[in-house]
Amino acid sequence: MKYFTIAEFSRSQTAARKGIRNEPPAAARRNLSELAETLLDPLREAWTAECLRRGFGTPGLRVTSGYRCAVLNAVVGGAPSSAHCDGLAADLVPQNGRMEPFSGFVRGFLLERVFDQLIFERVDRGGVPEWIHIGLRSRDGAQRREMLAMKDGKYTRL
Repeated sequence: MKYFTIAEFSRSQTAARKGIRNEPPAAARRNLSELAETLLDPLREAWTAECLRRGFGTPGLRVTSGYRCAVLNAVVGGAPSSAHCDGLAADLVPQNGRMEPFSGFVRGFLLERVFDQLIFERVDRGGVPEWIHIGLRSRDGAQRREMLAMKDGKYTRL
C-alpha cells in the first residue's frame, strides 16, 4: 500500500468510545492491501493529478470507515453481509472537501475498472454524497460493478 495503512483502515471513533477491539485478522489485512493496491492507491494518484490540474488544493483521501469487526458493524448499523467485515470495502472523503467533483471523478475512474460496489452515501438534495463507499468484491467474490446512491434511506442505481 502506497497511501494507506492498516491502522487507518481499522481506526474507529465508535470502537474507541465503546471499547470495541477492531483489529483486522490476517485475511482482512490481505483484503485491505488488495483493495488499496487495486483501487484506492490508483484512485488517489489519479485524484491528485485532477486536483493539481484544477487547482483544488490538498489532494489526499481520508478513510472514514474501513475494516469493521462484527460487533462494530452491528453497533454502527452496517448490513450483516457488509464487505467492511472482510476488509473488502472502504468509505472515503476527499481531504480538500471537494465532494461534488470527487464523486463524479470516482464514478468515471471506476468505469474502467473491475470492482463490486460504488455507493454514494447520504446524498443531499443537490446530489452530493456525504461519503463514498468503494467495494472491491462481495463476500462471495462477486464483482458486480454496481453504482448506487443512498438518498432518504433508499438505494437507487446511478
